[in-house]
Amino acid sequence: MVGKEKLVMIAILIISSQTLFGQVVNIEKKRKEKTNGFQGTIGLGFYLLDNGSKVIQFTNNIDLQYNTGAHTFLLINDFSLMTIDEESIVNSGFQHLRYNYTIKDSSFLTLEILGQHQYNPIKLLAQRFILGAGPRFRLFEVEKTNLFAAIPVFYEYEKLSNSTSSITRLWRLDAYIALKWKINENLKIGTITYYQPAFKDFTDYRISSETIFTLKITNKLDFSTGFEATYDSQPPIGIQKLFYYWRNKLKYSF
Repeated sequence: MVGKEKLVMIAILIISSQTLFGQVVNIEKKRKEKTNGFQGTIGLGFYLLDNGSKVIQFTNNIDLQYNTGAHTFLLINDFSLMTIDEESIVNSGFQHLRYNYTIKDSSFLTLEILGQHQYNPIKLLAQRFILGAGPRFRLFEVEKTNLFAAIPVFYEYEKLSNSTSSITRLWRLDAYIALKWKINENLKIGTITYYQPAFKDFTDYRISSETIFTLKITNKLDFSTGFEATYDSQPPIGIQKLFYYWRNKLKYSF
Protein backbone atom coordinates (compact mmCIF):
# COMPACT_ATOMS: atom_id res chain seq x y z
CA MET A 1 0.00 0.00 0.00
CA VAL A 2 1.28 3.45 -0.87
CA GLY A 3 1.89 5.68 2.17
CA LYS A 4 -0.53 8.52 2.75
CA GLU A 5 2.09 11.21 2.27
CA LYS A 6 3.08 9.85 -1.15
CA LEU A 7 -0.56 9.27 -2.07
CA VAL A 8 -1.45 12.87 -1.29
CA MET A 9 1.35 14.19 -3.51
CA ILE A 10 0.43 11.81 -6.35
CA ALA A 11 -3.21 12.83 -6.16
CA ILE A 12 -2.34 16.54 -6.12
CA LEU A 13 -0.15 16.17 -9.20
CA ILE A 14 -2.82 14.17 -11.05
CA ILE A 15 -5.61 16.64 -10.32
CA SER A 16 -4.62 19.52 -12.55
CA SER A 17 -7.83 21.55 -12.27
CA GLN A 18 -7.39 22.89 -8.77
CA THR A 19 -5.86 26.18 -7.65
CA LEU A 20 -3.68 25.01 -4.78
CA PHE A 21 -0.25 26.27 -5.63
CA GLY A 22 -0.48 30.01 -6.19
CA GLN A 23 -0.72 32.80 -3.66
CA VAL A 24 -0.93 35.15 -6.66
CA VAL A 25 -4.40 34.53 -8.12
CA ASN A 26 -5.04 35.28 -11.80
CA ILE A 27 -8.20 37.40 -11.76
CA GLU A 28 -7.82 38.54 -15.36
CA LYS A 29 -8.99 35.22 -16.78
CA LYS A 30 -12.20 35.51 -14.72
CA ARG A 31 -13.32 38.71 -16.44
CA LYS A 32 -16.16 38.56 -18.96
CA GLU A 33 -16.78 40.84 -21.91
CA LYS A 34 -18.88 43.73 -20.67
CA THR A 35 -22.62 43.20 -21.12
CA ASN A 36 -25.14 44.90 -18.87
CA GLY A 37 -26.54 42.55 -16.25
CA PHE A 38 -25.25 39.34 -14.69
CA GLN A 39 -22.81 36.91 -16.29
CA GLY A 40 -21.14 33.92 -14.72
CA THR A 41 -19.63 30.46 -14.78
CA ILE A 42 -20.06 27.47 -12.50
CA GLY A 43 -17.56 24.61 -12.33
CA LEU A 44 -17.86 21.36 -10.41
CA GLY A 45 -15.19 18.66 -10.24
CA PHE A 46 -15.05 15.19 -8.69
CA TYR A 47 -12.10 12.76 -8.54
CA LEU A 48 -11.90 9.24 -7.09
CA LEU A 49 -8.79 7.07 -6.70
CA ASP A 50 -8.76 3.71 -4.90
CA ASN A 51 -5.31 2.16 -4.57
CA GLY A 52 -5.49 0.54 -1.15
CA SER A 53 -6.46 3.92 0.27
CA LYS A 54 -9.45 5.82 -1.13
CA VAL A 55 -8.80 9.37 -2.34
CA ILE A 56 -11.81 11.60 -3.02
CA GLN A 57 -11.60 15.19 -4.21
CA PHE A 58 -14.33 17.77 -4.80
CA THR A 59 -13.90 21.20 -6.36
CA ASN A 60 -16.34 24.06 -6.78
CA ASN A 61 -15.70 27.27 -8.75
CA ILE A 62 -18.19 30.13 -9.02
CA ASP A 63 -17.47 33.34 -10.96
CA LEU A 64 -20.10 36.10 -11.11
CA GLN A 65 -19.84 39.46 -12.86
CA TYR A 66 -22.36 42.29 -12.88
CA ASN A 67 -22.10 45.27 -15.26
CA THR A 68 -24.09 48.45 -15.28
CA GLY A 69 -22.77 51.39 -17.28
CA ALA A 70 -19.28 52.32 -16.05
CA HIS A 71 -19.54 50.01 -13.02
CA THR A 72 -18.39 46.37 -12.88
CA PHE A 73 -18.55 44.02 -9.89
CA LEU A 74 -16.68 40.69 -9.89
CA LEU A 75 -17.18 37.95 -7.28
CA ILE A 76 -15.08 34.75 -7.27
CA ASN A 77 -15.29 31.73 -4.98
CA ASP A 78 -12.93 28.76 -5.41
CA PHE A 79 -13.03 25.73 -3.11
CA SER A 80 -11.23 22.37 -3.06
CA LEU A 81 -11.61 19.49 -0.60
CA MET A 82 -9.61 16.24 -0.66
CA THR A 83 -10.08 13.28 1.68
CA ILE A 84 -8.13 10.05 2.11
CA ASP A 85 -9.99 7.20 3.81
CA GLU A 86 -12.62 9.75 4.94
CA GLU A 87 -9.97 11.92 6.61
CA SER A 88 -9.77 15.53 5.39
CA ILE A 89 -6.29 16.12 3.97
CA VAL A 90 -6.44 19.23 1.80
CA ASN A 91 -9.05 21.96 2.18
CA SER A 92 -8.10 25.10 0.26
CA GLY A 93 -9.75 28.01 -1.46
CA PHE A 94 -10.17 31.73 -1.89
CA GLN A 95 -12.85 34.38 -2.15
CA HIS A 96 -12.27 37.54 -4.18
CA LEU A 97 -14.36 40.70 -4.65
CA ARG A 98 -13.41 43.44 -7.13
CA TYR A 99 -15.06 46.69 -8.20
CA ASN A 100 -14.11 48.55 -11.40
CA TYR A 101 -15.14 52.05 -12.42
CA THR A 102 -14.29 53.16 -15.95
CA ILE A 103 -13.67 56.90 -16.12
CA LYS A 104 -16.40 58.65 -18.07
CA ASP A 105 -15.68 59.24 -21.77
CA SER A 106 -12.50 57.14 -21.48
CA SER A 107 -11.94 53.46 -22.13
CA PHE A 108 -8.24 53.96 -21.32
CA LEU A 109 -8.42 54.35 -17.52
CA THR A 110 -10.27 52.23 -14.97
CA LEU A 111 -10.12 52.47 -11.18
CA GLU A 112 -10.08 49.19 -9.22
CA ILE A 113 -10.88 48.32 -5.60
CA LEU A 114 -10.24 44.74 -4.47
CA GLY A 115 -10.46 42.46 -1.45
CA GLN A 116 -9.49 38.81 -1.04
CA HIS A 117 -9.39 35.99 1.51
CA GLN A 118 -7.29 32.87 0.86
CA TYR A 119 -6.08 29.71 2.59
CA ASN A 120 -3.67 27.15 1.15
CA PRO A 121 -2.29 24.28 3.28
CA ILE A 122 0.13 23.15 0.58
CA LYS A 123 2.02 26.41 1.04
CA LEU A 124 1.43 26.53 4.84
CA LEU A 125 -0.96 29.45 4.39
CA ALA A 126 -3.50 29.48 7.22
CA GLN A 127 -5.04 32.85 6.29
CA ARG A 128 -4.30 35.65 3.88
CA PHE A 129 -6.34 38.84 3.61
CA ILE A 130 -5.65 41.63 1.15
CA LEU A 131 -7.34 44.97 0.54
CA GLY A 132 -6.18 47.35 -2.17
CA ALA A 133 -6.90 49.82 -4.96
CA GLY A 134 -5.26 51.41 -8.00
CA PRO A 135 -5.46 52.29 -11.70
CA ARG A 136 -5.81 49.91 -14.64
CA PHE A 137 -4.82 51.02 -18.15
CA ARG A 138 -5.87 49.81 -21.58
CA LEU A 139 -2.59 50.20 -23.49
CA PHE A 140 -3.58 48.72 -26.82
CA GLU A 141 -6.81 47.68 -28.49
CA VAL A 142 -7.69 46.46 -31.95
CA GLU A 143 -10.54 44.27 -33.11
CA LYS A 144 -9.18 40.99 -31.68
CA THR A 145 -6.31 42.03 -29.39
CA ASN A 146 -6.22 43.86 -26.05
CA LEU A 147 -3.24 44.78 -23.86
CA PHE A 148 -3.77 45.93 -20.25
CA ALA A 149 -1.47 47.03 -17.43
CA ALA A 150 -2.23 47.93 -13.81
CA ILE A 151 -0.37 49.13 -10.72
CA PRO A 152 -2.66 48.65 -7.71
CA VAL A 153 -1.30 48.73 -4.15
CA PHE A 154 -2.63 46.45 -1.43
CA TYR A 155 -2.27 45.80 2.30
CA GLU A 156 -1.57 42.15 3.16
CA TYR A 157 -2.22 40.21 6.37
CA GLU A 158 -0.74 36.71 6.25
CA LYS A 159 -0.75 33.99 8.90
CA LEU A 160 1.23 30.80 8.36
CA SER A 161 0.34 27.34 9.66
CA ASN A 162 3.90 26.25 10.45
CA SER A 163 5.29 25.63 13.95
CA THR A 164 5.87 29.35 14.57
CA SER A 165 2.43 30.44 13.25
CA SER A 166 4.11 33.65 12.12
CA ILE A 167 2.07 36.68 11.05
CA THR A 168 3.14 39.36 8.60
CA ARG A 169 1.49 42.69 7.82
CA LEU A 170 2.85 44.77 4.94
CA TRP A 171 2.11 46.80 1.81
CA ARG A 172 2.80 45.37 -1.64
CA LEU A 173 2.71 46.60 -5.21
CA ASP A 174 0.44 44.46 -7.43
CA ALA A 175 1.75 45.34 -10.91
CA TYR A 176 0.55 43.19 -13.81
CA ILE A 177 0.39 43.17 -17.59
CA ALA A 178 -2.18 41.13 -19.51
CA LEU A 179 -2.71 40.25 -23.17
CA LYS A 180 -5.91 38.89 -24.73
CA TRP A 181 -5.84 37.70 -28.36
CA LYS A 182 -8.86 36.26 -30.14
CA ILE A 183 -7.37 34.27 -33.01
CA ASN A 184 -10.75 33.37 -34.51
CA GLU A 185 -14.34 32.76 -33.38
CA ASN A 186 -13.42 29.48 -31.68
CA LEU A 187 -9.87 29.96 -30.36
CA LYS A 188 -8.36 32.60 -28.07
CA ILE A 189 -5.20 33.10 -25.99
CA GLY A 190 -4.80 34.92 -22.70
CA THR A 191 -1.55 35.57 -20.85
CA ILE A 192 -0.78 37.58 -17.71
CA THR A 193 2.27 38.24 -15.54
CA TYR A 194 2.14 39.60 -11.96
CA TYR A 195 4.94 41.22 -9.96
CA GLN A 196 4.30 41.77 -6.23
CA PRO A 197 7.24 43.25 -4.28
CA ALA A 198 6.97 44.41 -0.66
CA PHE A 199 7.54 48.15 -0.34
CA LYS A 200 9.68 47.79 2.79
CA ASP A 201 11.97 45.20 1.17
CA PHE A 202 12.06 44.76 -2.61
CA THR A 203 13.99 41.48 -2.21
CA ASP A 204 10.70 40.07 -0.87
CA TYR A 205 8.65 39.57 -4.02
CA ARG A 206 6.38 37.17 -5.89
CA ILE A 207 6.18 36.62 -9.63
CA SER A 208 3.41 34.67 -11.33
CA SER A 209 2.80 34.05 -15.04
CA GLU A 210 0.01 32.12 -16.74
CA THR A 211 -0.88 31.42 -20.38
CA ILE A 212 -4.19 29.81 -21.37
CA PHE A 213 -5.51 28.59 -24.73
CA THR A 214 -9.32 28.33 -24.90
CA LEU A 215 -11.31 26.42 -27.54
CA LYS A 216 -15.06 27.00 -27.90
CA ILE A 217 -16.90 23.70 -28.30
CA THR A 218 -20.44 25.13 -28.19
CA ASN A 219 -21.91 28.52 -27.33
CA LYS A 220 -21.88 27.58 -23.63
CA LEU A 221 -19.14 24.94 -23.35
CA ASP A 222 -15.38 25.67 -23.56
CA PHE A 223 -12.21 23.58 -23.28
CA SER A 224 -9.03 25.25 -22.03
CA THR A 225 -5.43 24.23 -21.53
CA GLY A 226 -2.81 26.32 -19.78
CA PHE A 227 0.52 26.56 -18.00
CA GLU A 228 1.26 28.54 -14.84
CA ALA A 229 4.45 29.20 -12.87
CA THR A 230 4.75 31.07 -9.57
CA TYR A 231 7.92 32.13 -7.74
CA ASP A 232 8.15 33.40 -4.16
CA SER A 233 11.54 34.84 -3.17
CA GLN A 234 10.87 34.32 0.56
CA PRO A 235 8.52 31.35 1.07
CA PRO A 236 7.90 29.71 4.47
CA ILE A 237 10.67 27.38 5.67
CA GLY A 238 10.28 23.98 4.02
CA ILE A 239 8.32 25.31 1.02
CA GLN A 240 10.04 25.50 -2.36
CA LYS A 241 10.32 28.83 -4.15
CA LEU A 242 9.05 27.71 -7.58
CA PHE A 243 5.77 25.96 -8.37
CA TYR A 244 4.47 25.22 -11.85
CA TYR A 245 1.70 23.15 -13.37
CA TRP A 246 -0.23 22.40 -16.54
CA ARG A 247 -3.98 21.81 -16.60
CA ASN A 248 -7.00 21.07 -18.77
CA LYS A 249 -10.52 22.22 -17.97
CA LEU A 250 -14.11 22.13 -19.25
CA LYS A 251 -16.24 25.18 -18.42
CA TYR A 252 -20.00 25.81 -18.77
CA SER A 253 -21.12 29.45 -19.02
CA PHE A 254 -24.53 31.04 -18.66
